[in-house]
Amino acid sequence: MKYRLANQKDLKALQALGLASYGTMKAFLTDENWKEMETFLKSENLYSDLLLSSTPFICENKRGIIGMGFLIPSGHPTQVFPSETNYIRMVGVHPDAGGQGIAQYIPRLCIEKAKETGEKSIMLHTSELLLAARHIYEKMGFRKVRKLDLHYGMEYWLYRMDI
Repeated sequence: MKYRLANQKDLKALQALGLASYGTMKAFLTDENWKEMETFLKSENLYSDLLLSSTPFICENKRGIIGMGFLIPSGHPTQVFPSETNYIRMVGVHPDAGGQGIAQYIPRLCIEKAKETGEKSIMLHTSELLLAARHIYEKMGFRKVRKLDLHYGMEYWLYRMDI
């Protein structure tokens, strides 16, 4: 396995990985909520925008890209994330590559990059269905800040870690 920064040439592979990794949630969502999520995950603008606005970490093996995560620097606020903090988005691991530590290593790369750039804290959000991710983040030192509005019919929480 090799970790590197993603680039525009990786766009289609990132899109496929997003569908594969988050596609595991399909069985737990209503058809309507899955269609909404699937449309979001298929959007080329999603990954193109993430590549332009983030430090995009990926993991690959001989078969291709099997893990991803995007560190968005402070100054890019959303409805969820305030302007003064950076945050991690779209951590995903291909279902066939689970159990190899990728979902732990990519957030660690994001944290190290945030430290290098002088950030004081880092945030992320995750859903009720991503139990393993929540466990990993809490073990790393992320703490729940607050419950977010329902999204795709699921509960989400905002997490923060001082670094």
